[in-house]
Amino acid sequence: MKKLIIILLLSSNISNAQWIQKSSCKKSAETITNSAIESMANLEYLSAMGIAKSALLLDPNCGCARLVLAAISSPDPNWGSQKSKLEAIDISKLSAEEKTWHSFLMTSLEDRPVVAKSAIAEHPESPLINWFATTPADLNTFKIFAEKFPEQASASYNMMSYGYLRGDYGEPNQEMAMDYIKRSQQIHDGPNSYDSEAEHYASLGDYQSALDLQLKAVDFATFGSPYGNFAQMYYAKVNQEDISKQLMGNQKEVQDAIIANDYETYSKFMHPDINHTTGDSNLSPFYTLDKVSFAREQVITWKRFELENIDVNYSPDMKTAVMTFSASGSYTFNDTDKEVAYSTRGSSVWVNTDQGWKIMHSSWAPNKNGVGIPN
Repeated sequence: MKKLIIILLLSSNISNAQWIQKSSCKKSAETITNSAIESMANLEYLSAMGIAKSALLLDPNCGCARLVLAAISSPDPNWGSQKSKLEAIDISKLSAEEKTWHSFLMTSLEDRPVVAKSAIAEHPESPLINWFATTPADLNTFKIFAEKFPEQASASYNMMSYGYLRGDYGEPNQEMAMDYIKRSQQIHDGPNSYDSEAEHYASLGDYQSALDLQLKAVDFATFGSPYGNFAQMYYAKVNQEDISKQLMGNQKEVQDAIIANDYETYSKFMHPDINHTTGDSNLSPFYTLDKVSFAREQVITWKRFELENIDVNYSPDMKTAVMTFSASGSYTFNDTDKEVAYSTRGSSVWVNTDQGWKIMHSSWAPNKNGVGIPN
């Protein structure tokens, strides 16, 4: 009974947008399923799944909820479950709109645009069926849908905001883009619109605003949030200068550890699933720098080693950093007193992992008229 009361309370607070005119579900389950469709249209598939399953707790025979669960599953025949979920539905108990939706989902992806036209002709007043015709390949389809179904236009306004920002509706218009994303949020208060708004600000170079908005998207359900990766990326963009200083410090500490033959310190910057491949300045073949490397007999003793002119560049997702630098110093051979002037340039690749920044690759070469380490 307690579970039923919670579900009924949920149904009284969810979106009133009516996506399907007539369904096979009981009234209470139908209301909840409409909310599931609203989340599905807004690309919030995990929310749509939870809401659809709530509807099935009230009405195990709610075909519309089962169609939602099928629609958000993968149609890939090699691993997806969409077809099997559709085949498990008793078509005879579906409403006319639901049967049309079922038929549309059973159609191949290539044929769906053609099927959508005939489906809309059969159900011209159904928001759900009209949604079949929307496509990111033509943002005008979202404008047409929004004009016809303003109560269900949240997802359309979201997509239209991208169109205004990119200039798909004429000249790029930031003001209109932000206006339409706010319209989307007024109709449907869900995480995806905040993710979109964050992406807009990121494209404008305002990563602090992007981070603030992305954290709003994460806040809807923090654990395993699909919006977490972008929050981490925006955080890195905002704090790029500090991260660069950290990586420069890491690089110097790694080199100091290598020169001092200090494997314990060096190992802090290793990841158990990443081999640090390196190529020395004597231009010998690349090899993996691991514990065995530190056990080899040293033939030189460093008198001085300094890294200079370190520059850090990042991949777009801020997960990979490439450092370039030069190095100078001198060393002596252990069996002679001869001192050799050392002058090289190098680079290294660092990866931001679940254990922090770890080194993945490095390469060294003598400068022009310079000398690296001996063979």
